[in-house]
Amino acid sequence: MGMNKGWIRFVCILLCLSVLLPIVSASAETTKVAAYLLRLRAEPSSKGKVLDAYPRGTTVTILKKGSPWTKVRVHGKVGYMQTDRLAYGRYAGSGSSSGSSSGSSSGSGKVSSGSVKHVMSGVRLNLREQANSWSDIIASFKGGTKVTVLKAGSYWSYVRVDGLEGYMANDYLVD
Repeated sequence: MGMNKGWIRFVCILLCLSVLLPIVSASAETTKVAAYLLRLRAEPSSKGKVLDAYPRGTTVTILKKGSPWTKVRVHGKVGYMQTDRLAYGRYAGSGSSSGSSSGSSSGSGKVSSGSVKHVMSGVRLNLREQANSWSDIIASFKGGTKVTVLKAGSYWSYVRVDGLEGYMANDYLVD
């Protein structure tokens, strides 16, 4: 009933690999999608073919950092994502983004200070403490809620909603 030496070696090799594989794979730099939904493109251009789209929080492997585009691998697909919409590339400061504004948003377009907007129909939009998607949520508002823009930024605006102030993503503010 004894085990043969070949079987013991095989088990030892499997155990060694199970310990080493996480170390090897952890060496690649990763980040997360910071936008609501981010497109993976075949070329570093907003006109490049869309290969797929990934929701906020998706982990991506960084292959080559760049601005305004970063080459990444996501779920086995290789392509380009906008750097300022990835967690490592987001500017968490004053409500504007340091990246290029060449990627158009799906919202109403330009948001200007002093304007009155509304939360896009069909969504719940978070009011956040800082101008980034990982900041603490102050409150959440349903579609159609009136929003007063106090200071407009490229991707985030500082707003007042129902007596509360904080940041909202411009992509979901409409006229």
